[in-house]
Amino acid sequence: PVGPFTFLEEDKSGESPKFEVRDARGDVWTIKLGPEAQSETVSTRLVWAVGYFAEEAYYFDEVRVNNLPRLSRGRDYVVGDIVRGARFEPKRRNMERGSGWDWQKNPFEGTQALSGLKVLMILLNNFDAHSGNNRIIYVDGPRGREARYYVSDLGATLGRAGGLGGTRTKNDLTDFLSTKFVRGVDARDGVVEFDYDTRPKGLGHLSVLQPFYYRHEVNKEKAMRGIPIAHARWIGSLLSQLSDEQLRDAFRAANYSEGVRESYVSTLRERINQLTELPRQPRR
Repeated sequence: PVGPFTFLEEDKSGESPKFEVRDARGDVWTIKLGPEAQSETVSTRLVWAVGYFAEEAYYFDEVRVNNLPRLSRGRDYVVGDIVRGARFEPKRRNMERGSGWDWQKNPFEGTQALSGLKVLMILLNNFDAHSGNNRIIYVDGPRGREARYYVSDLGATLGRAGGLGGTRTKNDLTDFLSTKFVRGVDARDGVVEFDYDTRPKGLGHLSVLQPFYYRHEVNKEKAMRGIPIAHARWIGSLLSQLSDEQLRDAFRAANYSEGVRESYVSTLRERINQLTELPRQPRR
């Protein structure tokens, strides 16, 4: 994004405050405010770094936005025409949002690539990894139009993955450190048991009164089960090729303080090692 930036309109969808701006090049960007701004900037880079498609995200501690009105949400992050903690996501002219795709019914069902993407969601503690955030993006390129499968909205990460009504958080180092990753393996079925329980808890069970949302919550957790040991080792082998300095760069892009950055990096390295150290499956 290149300033100056001019306000276009507010986007009232989703949980986080958002609005659109136009930059000096004439490109349109969606600015997201709140705790997801930093975590999404990091998570998109880690997903992209091991070969998956990911939405672009750029973080600015502070930007000036011309013609900025009084927003209906996110006013705590605005002083006059200055916006603090802004994540920029572009609206590229050659990209068109298509339909959604389901974790359990898609062209990649059963592949290590799909399993690897699921492991990444668990690695990042993405409690919002339901199919409603999965999107096919059509991209026009030199060889024509291509359908790309994305997991969008990666901001509900780097905290604690819990169910609705529980203690789930995002962009919270203390909570991220308090969670486990690999709990063990089921040698009989040849799958990894992860610490990822996002089923509704306590008052979250009231979401059963909204069947569509409740089904999303239950299916999300179910979709992340049954990941073969070999598939988890495979994505671990890709992640292990990232150096600590490359991991730091992802957090530098979101301007985390040095202490917080180093704690996240060491914890991610530990989790990556858990994947690479999984036992090989015995031949049947």
